[in-house]
Amino acid sequence: MADIDIFSIQPHQVSRDLRGYSVFFYGGWKTGKTTIASKFPNALLLAFEKGYNALAGVRPQPINSWAEFKKVLRQLKDARAKEMFETIIIDTADIAYDYCTKYICDNAQRSDGGYGVDSISDIPFGKGYGMVEKEFDTALRSIVQMDYGLVIISHETDKTFTDESGNQYNKIVPTLDKRANNICARMCDIVGYSRAVTDKDGNLTTKLFMRGTPRYEAGSRFKYTPDFIDFSYENLVNAIATAIDKQAEEDGAQYFTDTRKNAYEDTTKDLNFDELMKGCNELIKVMIDNNSEEVFKDFYQPRIVQITDRYLGRGQKMSQCSREQVEALSLIYDDLLLLSKTEAE
Repeated sequence: MADIDIFSIQPHQVSRDLRGYSVFFYGGWKTGKTTIASKFPNALLLAFEKGYNALAGVRPQPINSWAEFKKVLRQLKDARAKEMFETIIIDTADIAYDYCTKYICDNAQRSDGGYGVDSISDIPFGKGYGMVEKEFDTALRSIVQMDYGLVIISHETDKTFTDESGNQYNKIVPTLDKRANNICARMCDIVGYSRAVTDKDGNLTTKLFMRGTPRYEAGSRFKYTPDFIDFSYENLVNAIATAIDKQAEEDGAQYFTDTRKNAYEDTTKDLNFDELMKGCNELIKVMIDNNSEEVFKDFYQPRIVQITDRYLGRGQKMSQCSREQVEALSLIYDDLLLLSKTEAE
């Protein structure tokens, strides 16, 4: 059973292994986003957009619906997938979000009892937008929780905004829906904007900008990330490695490691419903067996009811728990364990 122990927490170590990080590339057409993404270790390209025809050696899985994407997520849990792939590429997140929206619309219940609406706005009280956002966030988060590296790709748009004073300004941002963009940006350690640039000699090169400005959106969680690099996988790896080494000099080498880290690891996957239910029943049996009938009835039984009411709702019994309530059941187990060690007053 998963356990929480804040008394054994150790200082976090920043990993130099880029496979434990998530990256968001956006930019103009044909600026190398998919090409560079395909250079990440053992990459699986989830091709929502079919732009891999000229990429030799890439391993693509065409995706034509949200259901197909969910089937891929199910297969990624398989140990065989983890032997084959280390990085998952979402190309593009724009189309993925459109498929997600259609999936929610198709499965939304109408007022007449049927299923399927034409637009997400047709779901009453604006709930549809939140449903899409939750579905999209859960799906992407599951990839990093399974310990895969994640590369997300989008295109660029020059968008007009209005500031707090009512003044309009333009900024280059991903073409993603703003809700999807917020999900991707907060999940990723690097948001890079790729753009073709002509130098003073007339040479055309592609840069990856990793520090945001009022003109374009970008950013990095690494303090010493350069403003931009010539866009290649090797240059990206070297830039982040250099940034991490500079931070190690400043903060102390003990806070850095070459070991891969996964801050998104899903510890709830370790919760076993059957084991928890069995454990709860065994703890109650211990309290019954180790005390007189009167002591159990007057002291332990009311407290057991308080515990189940607290996590399941008043009047609900542990035997009525569904498997979806495994987290609540784990909290009941913890409280019953403490109660079993408490002497009756």
